[in-house]
Amino acid sequence: MAQREILNPDVDVMVVLDELATHAVTDGHGLTLGDLAGHRRDRYLTLWRVLHLLGGLARRGMLGPHDHLVPVPARVQDNQAPDVFQAAHVLPCDFSVNGEPGVHAVFRSPIIRGNVKAHLFGRTNAVHGLVNSVDSRCEDTRAGKRGWRLCLHEAVERVLAGGEPAAVFREQLVPGYAAAVAAAQALFERAISAAERLHLQAPVLLQANGQPLHPRRQDFRIGTRLTDARARAANKAVLQQVFAEYRLGPAGLAPVTLARAAREADDWAGLERAWRAAHA
Repeated sequence: MAQREILNPDVDVMVVLDELATHAVTDGHGLTLGDLAGHRRDRYLTLWRVLHLLGGLARRGMLGPHDHLVPVPARVQDNQAPDVFQAAHVLPCDFSVNGEPGVHAVFRSPIIRGNVKAHLFGRTNAVHGLVNSVDSRCEDTRAGKRGWRLCLHEAVERVLAGGEPAAVFREQLVPGYAAAVAAAQALFERAISAAERLHLQAPVLLQANGQPLHPRRQDFRIGTRLTDARARAANKAVLQQVFAEYRLGPAGLAPVTLARAAREADDWAGLERAWRAAHA
């Protein structure tokens, strides 16, 4: 993959730590995972905004079913994260539009183009690497899997063909994302070994101060190259926790938040048309 464009290359570690601490959840061993619920809601809110933005362009004749969209890896990233934490994209991919490098390149207005890069296709959340591992499993479209990437591509194409964004979101994108989560979780859980299952079923013993009796190994691999089955099980328990959160879909997104985001996205499309008219 081409080198990513980091919009904020100077990482302020304290800002990232604040983000990780705000509404953060931990696993059973006290490992900070980040704001899982916020990451989940941010994902669906951003999907909603993308559909309304592209729908606004389609209604104004600036995009349509004649345009050629191809999913491409996200090359723009708004931020970075240190150590075992990752700046996880909330969208599974970007799109090449008629050969352009991403959706942002469709916009001629520098302000709108920058907003699309920073707040939509480049948007990330700081989470533990194990959380991002679940994202990758849900995004996957290899071997015929209907992952998030394919779901978004199909939803975008339906909107560009005239589909109403809110209906496409409710009727196609949300169910498709839910099915991808269920399929990825089923595939993951079938691969859990008998030894790992024994450790997953064992209670976590605590000291008098509430800390785990057995410190967690700081090795976050889940494959057999990590020979300690207890450590692998601890890591896989995190993935199970993340899958459980992702099964909630867009729950918690208030209607007023969705309505405001839809208006803002449509306004961006209107401003783009106005900019083109003024600079024709």
